[in-house]
Amino acid sequence: MVFSEDKRIIGTKRYAAFQKMCSEAGAFAVRDAKERGLPVTYVENDQIVKEYIDGRKEILGTVPPRVNVGKKVFIIPESK
Repeated sequence: MVFSEDKRIIGTKRYAAFQKMCSEAGAFAVRDAKERGLPVTYVENDQIVKEYIDGRKEILGTVPPRVNVGKKVFIIPESK
């Protein structure tokens, strides 16, 4: 799949492939960090967790609850 910022992804049949590509990239980055002995930071149960290579976990803080944002459409007039 070739990615272009100019083509719409969300709401199309290409969305599933795009999401899979992004998920695989994230999984690759986590695996690479662990292989290098670096800690990995993620969110679990509304807590920010830093996990070290030895399995030790450190709670760094909490995340605020999600906020739903309504859809807005802006139309930009063509320049003359």
